[in-house]
Amino acid sequence: MSRLFWKLFPPYEVRLTIEEAKAFLGQSPGLSKNIIEPEVVSVAKDAEKTIYSVRIDRMKPDELALLLITNVIGRHLSSGQHHTYRGVLNMTGKDMLRVWHSAQKAMLERGFVTESRVEKDNNWVAEQVKNAG
Repeated sequence: MSRLFWKLFPPYEVRLTIEEAKAFLGQSPGLSKNIIEPEVVSVAKDAEKTIYSVRIDRMKPDELALLLITNVIGRHLSSGQHHTYRGVLNMTGKDMLRVWHSAQKAMLERGFVTESRVEKDNNWVAEQVKNAG
């Protein structure tokens, strides 16, 4: 019953996370925004997981929004769907990679991740781009 209620009236944590994601993606609109934003909003609308992340894991809504953005982008870039050929991104893929780096930079500046974690994640996404396509 609560799932239906949450679909009709999203909890505060869900609304905040969606607002943060839209605000971040709205700062630098590009080719990939129309692909990334609906998926991030869809994932954030899973109220149980979003509430758990904010209340139990003590993530801030902006931290969760940035994490969801990087997860969605990572999934897209590793799929090969946005490549011209193996290891070479098309224009949409390049824009996604730009948003990835912006999100990583924002997470680092806000103190959500360490420099070593950013480097590890950037190496991971570079490997995904290299091997997909």
